[in-house]
Amino acid sequence: MKAIDFLQRGFLKKKILLLAIVLGMMTVLVQCASVSQRWPENERRTEDRMFLLQQEIGNGLGSGELTPNEAQNSLTKLDNLRRDYSVLRERTTTQEEWVPLLTKLEDMEKEVKVVRAYPSRIDETRLEDRMIVLQRRIDDGILIGRLPRAQGREFQLRLDDIRREFLQRIKDRPFTTEEKGETSSRLDLLESDINRVL
Repeated sequence: MKAIDFLQRGFLKKKILLLAIVLGMMTVLVQCASVSQRWPENERRTEDRMFLLQQEIGNGLGSGELTPNEAQNSLTKLDNLRRDYSVLRERTTTQEEWVPLLTKLEDMEKEVKVVRAYPSRIDETRLEDRMIVLQRRIDDGILIGRLPRAQGREFQLRLDDIRREFLQRIKDRPFTTEEKGETSSRLDLLESDINRVL
């Protein structure tokens, strides 16, 4: 009986000792994570991500998915992130100090992907410019008398119809290639009719 009690006490002591060791190791690990130190993994990963983001911005600008203004704004934000990165890299930091920078970088990556997925409205602007030019030509033709009023009204109604459809299409969503082609061909037809008369 005494031998069994002795063995149970020894087993209990081993359990307590093991529990104390595990708790001690966990405390050391938690302290290591919160202690200021260098984080080379974060440095390398952040450098790589910033480099890839800069390439993505350049590719977007080259392919026309980003306007020069959008690319410039993105590069300015990227420069601000690089400054924050340099500050963190130059000193010893905690892991938590890297979180805001990594979050900003992730948000910027998503922002650039969204802008590239839904290209800016460069084409829409060109179509709007064409509409403005046609409007001026109609007005000028009526004013100088080279365009009869009845025909001028017909051209104006056609242009208003094209403009109304165009504005409805771009109101809540990106302009598709098919829609752009259709609007462009309608403007071409109207322009050729105006050229024939003027």
